[in-house]
Amino acid sequence: MKGDGLIPTVVVVVILTLVAGGGGAFLGSMLGKSGASPEQKTEPATPPVETANEVDRGDSDLATAEHDETPLRLIPLKPILTNIYAPPRTWLRIEASLVLKDDGSVNADVLAAEIESDTLAFLRSVQLAQIEGTRGLLHLREDLRERARLRSPAVIDYLIQTMVAE
Repeated sequence: MKGDGLIPTVVVVVILTLVAGGGGAFLGSMLGKSGASPEQKTEPATPPVETANEVDRGDSDLATAEHDETPLRLIPLKPILTNIYAPPRTWLRIEASLVLKDDGSVNADVLAAEIESDTLAFLRSVQLAQIEGTRGLLHLREDLRERARLRSPAVIDYLIQTMVAE
């Protein structure tokens, strides 16, 4: 009796495996054909040369700011304490600073207050799982840096000194 159920089960597993393999091969061949034709790939791909004004400010502008003549200024932000989106009843405290170009074009105190407000609004939409671990901290810092740069091009970097979640 037990041997009767084994053979049909093995046959069904083999058939499903063959169907899945055939479907994967078909989709793989279809996706492979959607690429550019060999005639279009005759031009060698050369990476574009970036000038000093076109450099993406992805990581940090501290390295490029060292070559600039404009002095830098460190502006400490007030500690920010807020509840976050999820999980409920979780509080987050961040102490941070801004690195600004000190060229006199912006009022540092007003800019710091605006960025503190932006940071508070952003942190209220964050989930704890998003900021856990090293990657979470790096993504949080990158997001806060982007928001600060939207406020003013004088912002070079957003430095997080401490972060405590409770």
